[in-house]
Formats: sequence, C-alpha cells, structure tokens
Amino acid sequence: MSTADQRHRILLAEGSRSKRMLASQVLAQAGYAVDEVADGRSAVEAAAACRYDLILMALAMPGLDAVEATRRIRRLPHPCGDVPILTMTETAGAEDKDRCSAAGIDGFLSTATDRLDLLEAVTHWVEAADDPAWGLAARPGVTPPLVNRRTLIQLEEDVGSEQLPEILLTFLLESERRVGLLEARVSANDPQGAADQAHALKGSAGTFGAMAFRQIVHELEQAGRAGACERLAALLPELRLVVVATRARLCADYPFLAP
Repeated sequence: MSTADQRHRILLAEGSRSKRMLASQVLAQAGYAVDEVADGRSAVEAAAACRYDLILMALAMPGLDAVEATRRIRRLPHPCGDVPILTMTETAGAEDKDRCSAAGIDGFLSTATDRLDLLEAVTHWVEAADDPAWGLAARPGVTPPLVNRRTLIQLEEDVGSEQLPEILLTFLLESERRVGLLEARVSANDPQGAADQAHALKGSAGTFGAMAFRQIVHELEQAGRAGACERLAALLPELRLVVVATRARLCADYPFLAP
C-alpha cells in the first residue's frame, strides 16, 4: 500500500455493528484510515469536523437516513461538504436512486459486494481528485457520478466566481447542440460522424466534471468507431436521460443556471 493510499481517510456510517466492523476491517487492512459512526446525525457531525476523502453510508440508519444526512453534509462549507458520498444498500429502486441523487449522493454500493469489489470501488472514488480519467472506466458495484464536485471547485478557482456562470451556461448550451448533431449523425447512418461528435462531447464533459455524461459519450464514441449503428441507436435514449439529469444536478448546485 502506497503512502498516498495510507493518507486517505474514510468515514463509515452503518447502524449494524457487525457490518461496520467487517467493512472497517477490510478498509483498514488495505491501508485506509477509517472513522466509524453508527447513525446519520453522527455522520454529519464527523463530516463537519474532519476532511474525508470518501463517505460510505448505509441507506437506512438510526435517526437521520443517508438521504437527509447527505443533504446536511452538502450544506457544509468547502471542503467538508464536497466529499464523494456512496450509499450502501441491499436494493435500490428507481425512486430511491432519484431521492439519493437529488440529495447529493454520488453513487450506490451493494451490501452484497465482496471484499475485492469493495476495495475496487473505494479506490475508484478516493482517487477522484487526482485521476483525469475518473468515472470513465467502469468499476464493479458503482456507476459514474453525475458530477465531480472537485473538478467544479477547481474550475471555479481557476476562472473565478464571476466568470463561472457564463462558462457553465456555455457548456450546457454547447452540449445540447452537439447532442443534437450526434443524434442527426446516427439518424443519417453515419457512425464515424457520430463518433466525432461523441469525442468532442467527451472532452468537454471531462473538463466540467460531468462524469456520467462522459461515460455515455465514451461508449457512443466506441460504438461509432466500430461502425455499430444499432448500438449507437440503442444508447441515444440513455444519453438524453443523462443530459437531463446532469443539467438538473448542475442547476441544483448552481441556482444561477436554472431557467
């Protein structure tokens, strides 16, 4: 385990003592520093007091559940409120996922995940700040987050808060335009043209931390390069859903973007 891995600190919030002990042992043996709490209110207090690289929370917990705890954590000042948060649950239906996403939870991890998949997922998320390809490669048990807040925070530091609204709005408008061009190329049975548009979208999505968006256009680009027209057509509905969800998340985080 590298020195960098040993510096990563994880907050584990789980009401079940046995589950908490097991997950904490696995993470500690892998070199992570782990703080444990047994309920949502304690998770919020811990997040306010310490800078974590990742928070793992059971969906159902005593007192505050993961959804309400995440809402409160997201209201904490930078950097405490910007930590990646995963919720652990046996099953997560569409309604649960919508509630979690709206609260600011970044992804889901099955409680049935084995040791290796747990560590793979944790590595995927704690390296978010350093890996420009974060969210692009599929990882067991997790889906890419809608946005990488750390990327957006760095962007605001780079361009200044006064320029950020115009830049983000331009990103959204250009993305809509290019998605339309991509759809037109698919309709015209032009897979290489579709791949070109997807490639352009992938670059801008990565720049603005739109990780789920980047993932889907990466898949579209691969399908286009392979001439897989049926695959391109099959991915378009998912692309549209991701575009809508990404805009909604950015508008929630940055109210100046809302129409």
